[in-house]
Amino acid sequence: MQKRKLYLDCDGVILDTIKKSYEIIQDKKLTTDDEIRLFYENINWRELIIISGEIDNSIFKIKVLSEHFDIEILTHVNSDNEIKAKLEYFKKELPDINVIPVPKSIDKCDKINPNGAILVDDFLTNLEKWKNKGGIPIKFSDTGKECEFTTITDLLQLLEIDFDNKI
Repeated sequence: MQKRKLYLDCDGVILDTIKKSYEIIQDKKLTTDDEIRLFYENINWRELIIISGEIDNSIFKIKVLSEHFDIEILTHVNSDNEIKAKLEYFKKELPDINVIPVPKSIDKCDKINPNGAILVDDFLTNLEKWKNKGGIPIKFSDTGKECEFTTITDLLQLLEIDFDNKI
């Protein structure tokens, strides 16, 4: 039996880079869109990944999930520096999992075909666009705040969902 395709967002689902970068942005008092864009383009992503860490033992959980799903990491990126850092990190931590970097200016659902595939993401706009193109959106929330989509707080909850009834 063929495994169902599962795409996992990186920032805010696997790595805690969103929370950590927001703390740094606040500390630096960056407020304009240009300041924030430049921050993400120029930050040392290798260092950010290290100081952020993974969310709730996500690397181990992805290894468990890979026995049940065909997994790829689908991540928005702001710079070549970010691409290199993420590719290096995941090559070391999850060498059998493909990483697909998507420039921030392109929708994830336009980079790959979402039809019938699952996307776990913490950003609602990505999930809405994914659903509109025939994909199965799953909201990841570390707070458990619910929304119109199935919401999980732990990646292993994916094993409890009946995806045949989600299509």
